[in-house]
Amino acid sequence: MEIDNETRDNIQSFIKNLSRASDTEIKIYMSEILSDSEFHDSIAKRGDDGTGTKPFSLKILAMDTTSCLALYVLCRALKPGVFVETGVASGVSSSYILRALDKNDYGKLFSIDLPWYTVKHNWSGHGNDEELQERPIEKNSGWIIPDNLRDRWELHLGRTLEQLPPLLKSIGPVDVFFHDSEHSYENMSWEFKTIWPSLKTSGMLVAHNVDKNNAFPDFEAAVGGKSFRLSGINNGGYMVTTGARIKD
Repeated sequence: MEIDNETRDNIQSFIKNLSRASDTEIKIYMSEILSDSEFHDSIAKRGDDGTGTKPFSLKILAMDTTSCLALYVLCRALKPGVFVETGVASGVSSSYILRALDKNDYGKLFSIDLPWYTVKHNWSGHGNDEELQERPIEKNSGWIIPDNLRDRWELHLGRTLEQLPPLLKSIGPVDVFFHDSEHSYENMSWEFKTIWPSLKTSGMLVAHNVDKNNAFPDFEAAVGGKSFRLSGINNGGYMVTTGARIKD
C-alpha cells in the first residue's frame, strides 16, 4: 500500500499528539503496516468474488484509509489491553486494530454491531438503483476480518444502547474506545458519556465522523482538555474526520 507524504505527515502528527511514541517509532509502525502485503492481500481477497470485480456496496468498505492506518499505529504505540469498538460493518477498521494487537501479541478487541445486513447492489456505483445489478448477499458483521486475527476478537450483536453497559461491567476499565456506529447526535453523545467513566486514566476516546454533528465538540466542552483531529477521504470520495481525546 502507498500513501502520499501529506497523509503520512498528518498521521505522524496525530499519533505523536496522542502517545509517547517517538517519531522514529511511529515511522517504523507506519512502514510496517504499509508493507504488510499478506494482511492487505487477505482483505482484498475477501472483497473479491473471484471474477476480478468488487461486488459489494461502497457503504460497507467506506472506512477511510487514513483512519485505518492511524488506528493501527496508535494500537502499536499504546499497546492496549482492552479495546472497545462500536460499529463493525464489514470489519475493515477492526482488521487493522486486530492486526496491531496481533503484532503486539497482547490485547483484545470487543466490538458491538447490529446482527447483519444485506448488500443489494454491485460495487460500480454508476447510474441509478435501477441500472445497478442486484445481487442480494447477506453478510455477518466483520466478514472481511482475516481468520488468523479472530482469536483476539469478541463480537456482541445488538444496539450499543443495549450492549455497551453490560459489556463495560464485564470487562472492567478500557484502554481505548472507538466510536463508529450510528453517527447521530443522540447516539454519539450517549456513547461518549457512557464510555468516559469506564476509560482508564490516560485511556483514549476515538470517534469517526466527528464532523457529522456537534456531539464531539459538545463532549470536548463538557470534559475540558485538548482533543486532536485527523481527516481523510473515504472510498465514496468524501472527507471524513476522526477525533480523539485522552482522559487525564
